[in-house]
Amino acid sequence: MIYELQRTNIDWEYKAMRSRRHSISSVNGVSWPRGLALGGSGTIGAMKYERGNRRDYDRWEQQGNVGWGWDNVLKYFKKSENSKVMRKSKLHNTGGYLSVDNYDIKDPINTVLQMAAKEVGFVELKELNGNRNVGIGRAQFMIENGTRCSPAKAFLNPVKHRTNLHIIKHAFVTSISFSKENVAQGVNLILRNMHSLRAIAKREVILSTGVINTAKLLMLSGIGRQTDLAPLRILQRADLNVGYNLQDHVAIPLFYKFNKSSQTIINLTLEKVLNIFDYVLKNNSQPLTNHDMSSLTLNVNTVNATEPYPDVQVGYRLFKKGGITSYSVMQKMGYDWEIVESIHRAEQKADVVLALIGVLNPKSKGTIKLADGDPYSDPIIKPAYFSQYDDLKTIIRAIRIHQQMLTTATFRKNEAQLHQLNIPACAFIQYDTDEYWECYIRHMSTSMYHPAGTAKMGPDDDPEAVVTPQLKVRHIGNLRIIDASVMPQIVSGGLMAPTIMIGEKGADLLKEDHSM
Repeated sequence: MIYELQRTNIDWEYKAMRSRRHSISSVNGVSWPRGLALGGSGTIGAMKYERGNRRDYDRWEQQGNVGWGWDNVLKYFKKSENSKVMRKSKLHNTGGYLSVDNYDIKDPINTVLQMAAKEVGFVELKELNGNRNVGIGRAQFMIENGTRCSPAKAFLNPVKHRTNLHIIKHAFVTSISFSKENVAQGVNLILRNMHSLRAIAKREVILSTGVINTAKLLMLSGIGRQTDLAPLRILQRADLNVGYNLQDHVAIPLFYKFNKSSQTIINLTLEKVLNIFDYVLKNNSQPLTNHDMSSLTLNVNTVNATEPYPDVQVGYRLFKKGGITSYSVMQKMGYDWEIVESIHRAEQKADVVLALIGVLNPKSKGTIKLADGDPYSDPIIKPAYFSQYDDLKTIIRAIRIHQQMLTTATFRKNEAQLHQLNIPACAFIQYDTDEYWECYIRHMSTSMYHPAGTAKMGPDDDPEAVVTPQLKVRHIGNLRIIDASVMPQIVSGGLMAPTIMIGEKGADLLKEDHSM
């Protein structure tokens, strides 16, 4: 894909980053994976079951999206859920298709982080999807018997024998077809054997192709801004704000070394081998499938600690002493070799905890545009991270709050210290000043893989709205979008559960219109 990242408004810093090829690689860019598989991104993501909070959805409704407030959408979250954890709760359900459970957590480093957070003043949350979201707690996951419960496994497997369900794999959709000027008829696609096919809809065409591909497919079909389509000689069918309003949870990593660890290379290797045998012989036993500490989640309000809703989320990843986990994780995140090697050297001497600090309510908005009119060309993605300076200031406040853990008795007892990276562009700035962290953020920022908003939902008087609150594409007949691209504002957490909720509500909207 083509990634043109707007990391900063200060030109010299951006050029320095690209020329020195530090931090996020100027070659690799930030990875924006797409879930090109049955189950979509639920097949490749971290499987966290996060809903966001009441304020997120009430804001949607306040913007004119009638029927999308918290009291309206809660029933759709519950409809799909089969909770193995919160069985007696007004917020949860046990009868849905989607299995939600806890991971087995055994590593003592989880307790260390929780104790330190409580020393700083954070409350322990028994329920991250509850009425209060600020504090530290364990996330739930979309899993079943310790294995991934993707949307395909949850929703397709139980109905795969239905005669009215036909799935074509390895098909590439190139455009929407129209029977009349502005009435969607079906989709044009290319099969694996390169044969072309047109699928005709009896009632409506529904796009659930994700934030990137939905915007791309709409523009290829002539739905978008004239200024974007005309240079590519694409005939415009509807003048809509497609590909704009792009939002993502931008994040930066901090690395904490816990020098008191007694873990050794041979013990770590033996532990993994034994867990593999245990998994095979005992059928899905938890030791292999546990996530060390990735369920541990800290939600922070950096402006007002008494607020029930966070503006920052901190997720954690553990690199055990003597291991090699940091290699694959840091390389997949797109960092250059010097950064990867620095973390790996620390991993050989101590347990290393990666704290990924992400902005939950970003003000920065980017775009997705076509590179050309070829359906096989990748789009141009411009996240525009930190185009609004408030997002950067939010992360600096979060760093200062998180650093308070270093002063706790728990961290001191475990000989914790912050691992300092060598970033040449920041070398002449005094360490641990706000100016230093601004430089660090601009060089180390990455994605939490939560893109949203490129086909914004909104009322008739919203000039930026692409779809109505009924998810119908404006000025186009028989075409709806049901995926994360319709979100007017990104929610305060992962997007899998909210996207499934949108699917559940979208299904009801279809049934209401067609008396199903």
